[in-house]
Amino acid sequence: MCIRDRYNVFQEVYIPVLQNPQNQAGWTELVTKDLMEKFNNYLAQVYVTTGLIQGRTLLPLPPMKVTTSETTSDKDKAHIFEGSLILWQRQIKNVLKLEPEMVLKQHENPNPLEEINFWHNKMENLNSIHSQLQSERVKKIIKFLDQNKSTYTNPFKKLQEEVQEARREANDNYKFLTTLKPLFEDLTGGYEFESLHDLFVPIMHTILLIWKNSKYYNKAPRLVVLIREICNAIIEKARDFVSYQLIFQLLDSEPQEACEKLQTTQDICIKFKDAYFEYKGKAEGQWKITNNALFVRLDSFLERCIDILHLSE
Repeated sequence: MCIRDRYNVFQEVYIPVLQNPQNQAGWTELVTKDLMEKFNNYLAQVYVTTGLIQGRTLLPLPPMKVTTSETTSDKDKAHIFEGSLILWQRQIKNVLKLEPEMVLKQHENPNPLEEINFWHNKMENLNSIHSQLQSERVKKIIKFLDQNKSTYTNPFKKLQEEVQEARREANDNYKFLTTLKPLFEDLTGGYEFESLHDLFVPIMHTILLIWKNSKYYNKAPRLVVLIREICNAIIEKARDFVSYQLIFQLLDSEPQEACEKLQTTQDICIKFKDAYFEYKGKAEGQWKITNNALFVRLDSFLERCIDILHLSE
């Protein structure tokens, strides 16, 4: 049984059974309250896990019976609702703190399509969270806590504003980055390595247009991540073109061809850097980023190619 089916069984079978007064006969009020609270907490965690498996943040709601019950005291309701707010805050903050730099740290040399995927996933997640926060049940919970002067509502309202702003940023960034998707698919796909330089000017031109027109994708950290990921894609293509095995085989049989391949690799890498510096000039001083932050891995790869080229000569 998958976790989603299990959650549905808990909701449709277990809860009605546990909440049936006849099944609670002989239980003290304290035992009943404690059991239901622990089961509801467990159910909330199952719901959260279901969302994580789907790559989404699902905000678990208190049981409908608690939300609508007239027998549950306001104090008990407030306690349950505040528990939900605390969990939602933790979930939402985990989404808000996600940044593209994490992709560079967590993945092994990601290519620029990962940047587009990152903003697509964050956009979808934040849109989903926003939609859940706009539901009538959530609004009723916030209103109830407001009326009961809960100290949790003001921080949560500020968090909702942060969600709105982060959602606008993610939607805007994804909209602009999709203009680069065909170019990045060529860069990482079947495009011949020797012709890769044909993509560099269109890529840098589009990046500059995004920088000038986007409300959010015009900060140095965003550009650093994107350029480093483009470098990763170039290096990956270059490694297929001049793999160590191929080069050392050619050095034994066709040293001239080995030199030509290494020289082509060097030229392609340098042409990308040239395209970047050309458009850095067109950015009119806005791209204030150290070269090492962008090209540390590409330069290291270039140095190895040059060393092997010198050996072959």
